[in-house]
Amino acid sequence: MATSFSSRLIDGDQHYYEPADAFTRHLDQSYRHAIRWADVDGRKKLLVNDRVFKMIPNPTFDPVAKPGALAAYFQGKNQAGTDTATLVGQLEPIRPEYRDREQRVARLNDQGVTAAFLLPTLALGIEELLGDDPVAAHAAFRAFNRWIEDDWGFNRDGRIVAPAVMTLLDAEEAERDLAWVIEHGARSICFRPAPISGPHGEGSPADPLYDRFWAMAADAEVLVAYHAADSGYAGQAAAWGERAHFQGYKDSPFTEILSLHIERPIFDTLAALVAHGLFDRHPRLRVSTVELGSGWVRELLRRMAISYGKIPQAFRRDPVESFREHVWVTPFQEDHLSELVELIGADHILFGSDWPHPEGMAEPRGCPSPTQRHRPRRRRANRGRKPWPSSPAPMTVPPDKGRAVTPQLIDGRRS
Repeated sequence: MATSFSSRLIDGDQHYYEPADAFTRHLDQSYRHAIRWADVDGRKKLLVNDRVFKMIPNPTFDPVAKPGALAAYFQGKNQAGTDTATLVGQLEPIRPEYRDREQRVARLNDQGVTAAFLLPTLALGIEELLGDDPVAAHAAFRAFNRWIEDDWGFNRDGRIVAPAVMTLLDAEEAERDLAWVIEHGARSICFRPAPISGPHGEGSPADPLYDRFWAMAADAEVLVAYHAADSGYAGQAAAWGERAHFQGYKDSPFTEILSLHIERPIFDTLAALVAHGLFDRHPRLRVSTVELGSGWVRELLRRMAISYGKIPQAFRRDPVESFREHVWVTPFQEDHLSELVELIGADHILFGSDWPHPEGMAEPRGCPSPTQRHRPRRRRANRGRKPWPSSPAPMTVPPDKGRAVTPQLIDGRRS
């Protein structure tokens, strides 16, 4: 019998391209200095804390690369060594569906996507540049979240879930920000995978200082998403004589080998959440990893198992089981699905296309189903919890698109 996906799909990683006023439309006048646009050498550039934002080469996104233009490059299929600018090819004017909700829903219908998590692009590099000014950082993200609610809605009808973007630089401010986004319908929140790094030093997001924040998130059944971002790890590269700032598409051999901006930050972040007891104190929390692949999972679980074998008295429970209960992983399309199924179970694997980013898929359905790519030898038992937030309104779906799949949707079930 042939194995196939059901024809309706939930995409856990799509993106919008922010307009110029995404941060400034609702930004308190007192913090206009924190984020502003300026002409730099004849080009429109974003200044954050009076520093040029470099994570994205063209933060206006017009023109912009075509979806999937760099997919082969990120799969390691650039044996000719072609530079990324050549691989991207001709840029195109920004498409309406990248910034307009009605147009995006129509595009989801065309793609056969039932619902999508819609995540930021530019906003993922802001916290690193505002870390030494927590008050301005919270003001900036507060303004940004108001823009999200204006233009997309956190979760208006179940078709688009747009996570609020958060920072924990100030615990009390974070609690106020979380209360506001929950009140306005947020079902998910998004963080960069990184320690909390501010003017008074660094710390773990699992520090009990943030327990009221995490308790609020757990009580509201808010999904916590960690997405690839500028996690501040360029400082580690600088210690080895490398460039001291992160710039998209310009990794060196050293940072590529270490996966310093993708695998390393999420490895460290989840190690901290488990080792510092976050899930022990907040057992209802659900965490997903997005656009961070899954190549790091086996080594993290191996290290957890060894640590538990050495010092079980330092843990309240087996850290591997804690990870498997609380974490959902979105692999890259080139990752080994059968191995990931064996490690965490099919019900904790999510699908994400990264559309319309150039490093993602040209179309959400452009990737073979997991069982076509890797037939799992065994599966962990389904634990019954879902990572996806429940919708307060019935989900609207495209007509005549077949029967629905569960939100886990990557478990390779036969249809």
